[in-house]
Amino acid sequence: MRLSCMDLKSLFYPESVAVIGASADKTKIGYQIVRNLKEGGYQGKVYPVNRKGGNILGYTVYPSIGDVPDKVDLAIISVPAEHTPEAAEECGKKGVFGIIVVASGFSEVGRKDLEDQLVEVCRKYNMRLLGPNVVGLMNNVLKLNASFAPYLPYPGTIGMVSQSGALIVGLDAMTWSNKTGTSFLISIGNMADLDFSDLVSFLAEDNNVSCISLYTEGLKAGRRFIDTARSIKKPIVMLKSGISKHGSVAAASHTGSLAGSHRVYDGALKQAGVVRANSIEELFDLSLTLSLQPPMGGDNLMVVTNGGGIGVLATDQAELSGIPLQTPSDDLQAKIRQVIPSFGSTKNPIDMSAMATPEIYADTIKTVMEDDSVDGLVVLYCEVANLDPSDAAKGIINGVLSSNRKIPVVAGFVGGEHSKNASLYLIKNGIPTFDSPDKAVKAMAALRNHKRMNDLICLGPARPKDLKRDGVGDKLKKYAQAGVKSLNELESKEIFEAYGIKVNKTELAKSRDELKSLLKDFKYPVVLKIQSPDIVHKTDVGGVIVNVKDQDEALKAYDTIISNVKANAPQARIDGVVVEEMFRGDLETIIGTVNDPTFGPTVMFGLGGTAVEVLEDVSFRVAPVCEKEAYDMIRDTVAGKMMQKFRGRGPLNVDAVVDQIIRFSWLAYDHPEIKGIDANPMIVSEDGAIVVDARIML
Repeated sequence: MRLSCMDLKSLFYPESVAVIGASADKTKIGYQIVRNLKEGGYQGKVYPVNRKGGNILGYTVYPSIGDVPDKVDLAIISVPAEHTPEAAEECGKKGVFGIIVVASGFSEVGRKDLEDQLVEVCRKYNMRLLGPNVVGLMNNVLKLNASFAPYLPYPGTIGMVSQSGALIVGLDAMTWSNKTGTSFLISIGNMADLDFSDLVSFLAEDNNVSCISLYTEGLKAGRRFIDTARSIKKPIVMLKSGISKHGSVAAASHTGSLAGSHRVYDGALKQAGVVRANSIEELFDLSLTLSLQPPMGGDNLMVVTNGGGIGVLATDQAELSGIPLQTPSDDLQAKIRQVIPSFGSTKNPIDMSAMATPEIYADTIKTVMEDDSVDGLVVLYCEVANLDPSDAAKGIINGVLSSNRKIPVVAGFVGGEHSKNASLYLIKNGIPTFDSPDKAVKAMAALRNHKRMNDLICLGPARPKDLKRDGVGDKLKKYAQAGVKSLNELESKEIFEAYGIKVNKTELAKSRDELKSLLKDFKYPVVLKIQSPDIVHKTDVGGVIVNVKDQDEALKAYDTIISNVKANAPQARIDGVVVEEMFRGDLETIIGTVNDPTFGPTVMFGLGGTAVEVLEDVSFRVAPVCEKEAYDMIRDTVAGKMMQKFRGRGPLNVDAVVDQIIRFSWLAYDHPEIKGIDANPMIVSEDGAIVVDARIML
């Protein structure tokens, strides 16, 4: 039986800690861990374990953990990898709750067998494992430095987890230089047992944590992480490294080649409400902001500044960040005019001019914050001769504290050492402060995006009621058993129709005579396409002719297509020519799915047609999706903008596209044996959205 996240308290808040492999040699990790437990100020019991016995730093050393007279909550194992399972076995017999394994030499170097052996021991005794291949665990609440990092992080309320052990010491140091307050700093390593989902669940329930900050190189169970994160209200910030294109389907599929892991991660993290950082510096900036300030509830951002230049830079960044500055109401401008110099500007940014005093800062901030239309405030200061940065900082704090209305506030101080000191003073007083206007605006945008994403979170998307799923799995199984790797257009559309996906009328003509007979049931114009299991992109071989207006043109098109294919792809097998009704619309889009190695079935939408891989205008989400998520996918793309009212035509049918996305997502989710789907193009008009070409890959 696995333990719940809150049952991990004995591991992260231990009353007693044993160090197996403790050493009196100051160069050994076993010594450094014991030293850190002592010097960090941990008040619990510490039991060094080494078969030689003796004394280390005033602690009695026990020959084995079995010789320790009291119960042990946490054991830190610092012995070579090959001896770790044996040490874990002794911990299990002792009744230890959890272990931290610092040694490397497991799955990260190909010794998965040794790691599996370690996990088996832990499960035998219902003992939780952090690692292996970790630096350790730091808990500022207990002053517990159960690691070989030299000191505890700067105290605060961020729960930080890093997959990279090498990065932990650097992160530790950065918390002090940036004054980024941290309650936990945890090295997670190989995640043989405890993974990001477990730690996020624990930190979400801990009252000493206000924001969760993650450095990841990869998620072992991506879908579980998404389900965990979307159920949590605390802000989560993630820096994901190791981004590159991947995909077993990439060679055969538009969708696969577009499914770079960064795109899939982007969509998945949006679904989970996770704020994404793009650098270590940004990870700290956003974590600091989200730990100190509430979400930004609307889009109306005000900027208050003492200089025009930094105000313009903030304006530019606000536009780039998706929260363009709005003009204050006449009423608010009139109130601002009463507190700033007569030559200042009441527009947005509100420019108090270089003559701003601490009192002007305070009065302006109070006036802006108390206006109900304002959702967030960025306060800027550029060093000037007549106002010391520390005085400006005090004015800002007075303004924020005097306001009867609370909204998120972020500051930007541009200058030298004095401005840096003033920034640290503001941070200590709960106002995240940065050294440039663009960083300050980006931080505020994170507060807005956190709120936006959480408003879009769906817990348990509803399956459309009219799906006719019976028999689809059997059909796919038969294709797979027959060695079929890619279903042709007709076979794919048959599967689509079972899920209520709208497709155009399509038939296969194996000869000119059969085409002539089939055409009696079609409305012109029609489209003719080559049907071949060996041809992926039909237009590349002259295998598509559109806008065929009558029977004579159709028969001529048939001959032309066969001739083109024989010339351009002489080895290709030809099943015949597909004839289908031509659907007239205003926009070619693509819908696809990919069975992602991290997140499982995913769905994609974007601009389609022959240039899809050049444009790369696509958005991904983990399947299945709800209506809100489908609309958000569309908003992410240029295709979404092109569906709006444009040059004399009305808006295209976005609702129809949303319905198609939802149905494709359920098809992918219900049938993970599908490696990928290409529906390109799906043509969108004012009346609807119809898939006119498609393939399913198994």
